[in-house]
Amino acid sequence: MLQGCTMSRIHSAVWRMSAVATLALTASAPLYAEDEQTTVIDGRCQYPDRVAEYRNETTLILCDTATITQSATITTLDFSQRSWGSTARFTGNRTGDTIAISTVALRGGSPVAARGSCEIFHRDDGRLSVISCLVKAGSRSIAANFVPSRL
Repeated sequence: MLQGCTMSRIHSAVWRMSAVATLALTASAPLYAEDEQTTVIDGRCQYPDRVAEYRNETTLILCDTATITQSATITTLDFSQRSWGSTARFTGNRTGDTIAISTVALRGGSPVAARGSCEIFHRDDGRLSVISCLVKAGSRSIAANFVPSRL
């Protein structure tokens, strides 16, 4: 039979081992969220006549604001209308000025699998010129063509 002093030592040793295990597990997990950069740009979604001709086959997004959220691995382009909120949100992996889109969420809907890309174009002076997206989600094609305000 174990005596009280020995039980106390066993209890103390078990407590120390569980504390060390807890520290080891929490030390491997980050203690902070990934850094995200968010840029909000005023402008509007507009489409050349030759693109607008395809509005029966392609959903053309309406917007007056584009929000770019960039984390270490994922970029989200959220096109919104001040009076409606988000009209389309494209998410994917960014390489340079190209984003390979993996999901899209239309106004009020959940994200769905998509394939396609968004391109960010710049003027010669480095300022943003256009953000252009074209993706396919199921049988539906979705396009956004955002031009920033020059004011």
